[in-house]
Formats: sequence, C-alpha cells, structure tokens
Amino acid sequence: MPSFACKDVGMTDDWKATANTEDELLKKIKEHAGKAHNMKNITPEMMDTIKKAIKK
Repeated sequence: MPSFACKDVGMTDDWKATANTEDELLKKIKEHAGKAHNMKNITPEMMDTIKKAIKK
C-alpha cells in the first residue's frame, strides 16, 4: 500500500496519506497540496519529487 508524508518532501506539516494504488494516492496528494499549500498546479519537477518520496 503506497504512502506519503509531506515531511518527506520538506514541508513542515504532519499530513500523511495512504491508498490502495499510487494513482489514488496522487489524487489525495494533489487535493491536499491545493488546499493546505495553495499549490493549484504541481510542476513536473515537484511531481517527480513527490513520486520518488512515495513509499511502496
């Protein structure tokens, strides 16, 4: 089950998420990034960083 924590990419909040698939997890990450970090558009570079930080 893939998991992700904001702290894994240098953010200071304690948000963490898990999902059944990486695609589901990325959807949760994008939603959180928009609401909590005002990141309406995640750059390709940031998406690469996020994907590398996902624990499988």
